Amino acid sequence: MKNKTKPQSYNDYLKLESLLSCQELLSDKIGERAHDEMLFIITHQVYELWFKQILFELDSIFEVFDTDKIDESHIGIVVGRLERINEIQKLLIDQIKILETMTPMDFLNFRDLLTPASGFQSAQFRLIENKFGLKNINRHGYGGVDYKSRIDERTIESVKDSERSRSLFDLIENWL
Repeated sequence: MKNKTKPQSYNDYLKLESLLSCQELLSDKIGERAHDEMLFIITHQVYELWFKQILFELDSIFEVFDTDKIDESHIGIVVGRLERINEIQKLLIDQIKILETMTPMDFLNFRDLLTPASGFQSAQFRLIENKFGLKNINRHGYGGVDYKSRIDERTIESVKDSERSRSLFDLIENWL
């Protein structure tokens, strides 16, 4: 692939100025810095970045399987991308160990500032669940309300669309 763009610096290509300025401690805003809030924010932002990569991989797999006739030469690519997703999921699980270096008291120093924010509101996580094939009937309720009620209105439509769309499970089953 020939480079047809202007020369890039590492910082510019990765948009590091923007990325590294996304961590705003709520505890700083009230004048009571909670040191571990930075760890909490970065850990969860990294989760969301990995979720974005998983969705990117899933969408490319959907392109292979969402046709009437599947090119068998693409199956190896699909397997490789599923293996990548699996490795990312292992990394996400291992990332919990870093959060566990924060004591419950350290978390309580800033937890009240986050209310009602919760990981249950991650639209990307819900997209992943839906795209893999988790059906509403198989979901465990949280707080007695539909899981979509916790998702930001700016992203709810994509989650609803993913519920109505065929899942990876559906596409592979159809292929088989």
